[in-house]
Amino acid sequence: MPQSYLRIVLHTVFSTKYRRPTIHPRVEQELYSYLSRRLQLMGCRVYAIGGTLDHVHIVHGLPRTISIAKVLEDIKSQSSRWMGKNGYPDFWWQNGYGCHSVDYRKVDGIIRYVERQKEHHYGSQENYRMTARLTFEAEMLKFLREFDLDYDPQYLFPSEPKSNCQDHLGPEGTQTRKLGE
Repeated sequence: MPQSYLRIVLHTVFSTKYRRPTIHPRVEQELYSYLSRRLQLMGCRVYAIGGTLDHVHIVHGLPRTISIAKVLEDIKSQSSRWMGKNGYPDFWWQNGYGCHSVDYRKVDGIIRYVERQKEHHYGSQENYRMTARLTFEAEMLKFLREFDLDYDPQYLFPSEPKSNCQDHLGPEGTQTRKLGE
């Protein structure tokens, strides 16, 4: 065969560092647009991007010339830099990710799931300030089990290191830290 033909559709999930709620609604759509542009620059077709304050789901294609690891390394590092330059200097993604292939004939159902993330987690698209009905941890465990992905529970959800600082809520619900308390 003189050419290679390939269609790989993936459902990828990753969280913010220590699952901090740092994907603020005021920047969420811009962040998703940035992620989409980065993926498209690498030749990935983007089907859907959605998420909540602490994680993101992406349904995307994978070109035949680049690995999943390279794609995710690029979008996570570049989007962290972008967030830093746009007023969110403490924004970081967690190191790992979950990823599985999607049957192309079932991609529409996965797209709907990703687009309705806030409903799955909070009960509606607007109630993101409420306590989550479905935590990222519970959703990720379901994801890993459903797709029979091996994992070590010890390393699945790392905790934030303890510090001498105490968290306080600042203006507009932003987190600030007070030293020595």
